Amino acid sequence: MSETSKRTVLVYRTGHLGDTICAVPAFRLIRARFPEARLILLCDRPAGGKVFAEQVVEAFGIFDVVETYRSGRGMMTLWQMTGCVRKHHPELAVILPQARESARNLERKKRFFRGCGVADVRGVNFPTLPNEWQPNEPARLLQVLRAVGIRGGMPAYALPVNAAARQSVREKLARLGIPPNTPFLAFCGGGKEATQQWDLARYGRVLRRVADEFQIPVLGLGNETDAARYRTEVLPLFPDLRQPGPLPLPELFEAFRDAVMYLGNDTGPMHAAAAVGCPVAAVLSARNAPGVWDPDVEPRLIFRHRTECEDCFLRKCGREKHRCMTAITEDLVLAGLLPFLGKALTHKKRQDR
Repeated sequence: MSETSKRTVLVYRTGHLGDTICAVPAFRLIRARFPEARLILLCDRPAGGKVFAEQVVEAFGIFDVVETYRSGRGMMTLWQMTGCVRKHHPELAVILPQARESARNLERKKRFFRGCGVADVRGVNFPTLPNEWQPNEPARLLQVLRAVGIRGGMPAYALPVNAAARQSVREKLARLGIPPNTPFLAFCGGGKEATQQWDLARYGRVLRRVADEFQIPVLGLGNETDAARYRTEVLPLFPDLRQPGPLPLPELFEAFRDAVMYLGNDTGPMHAAAAVGCPVAAVLSARNAPGVWDPDVEPRLIFRHRTECEDCFLRKCGREKHRCMTAITEDLVLAGLLPFLGKALTHKKRQDR
């Protein structure tokens, strides 16, 4: 069977919001390589009500089927995954590993797919070089594909406008005093782990200065937990923060499409903003290697303090007292953010003429 005549291709990838959005260019490259194939995505279902891959790929329209399983349940997980694979009889399985995937773990996954009857299983990962700036996740995944024979340039995200979601989010913003065509800044101060989060009180003071300087409304985005923390930690310092509540994913994309820029931590919403071309200013911790989770958009502005312990992948930082984030001061952020936002506002106004 020739390469492009494969009838069913399965792609294996973790199913979290940011990981899935960063994989969209890789997904599109696979689709371009196998245009006539039935394309299946196999991914885990994140716990805790988080957005997962099915909602993302539905928006982009790349896959024919999305199969999900609940990870971390031992033999039950293995049984679920086996059933998903055997149901579709793929001729090819492409593994898109996470950046930290070990060679041993990747080989174990290859053996699993071969055991499910997949004749052609592809996947590779590259070691992270200590203290070196890494390619960001979308670029790394394309390197993975090229190494296994699926080559091509970087595809665009090309998220179609969702007219209904666009109208809905604009109505919600209007109720918050942000009518259509009004420039606004989108803020998200959450994050998967505490070590990824800059202090919300610092954000509150930065947002107050930004709003005063540019007379621009600020929209606070995130989940229910984020919204509750904004009320107790940001609003006392910046009472003008507008909170629409958690937005469905299609509305989140459309909100970022209208925003002047994103300001916040390394979050799934940060990658959603980047995917629709929204300029991003992000405060990133040294929890991961430098560059790995940089947003895939230009222009972007990254605030990062490099430390000897970077790439620790810690959920809590006791010994260093979160030095990689506390060393990023409000003055440092404002010095970069104010001119960056000024340019973004000028560009947005030209676009809207």
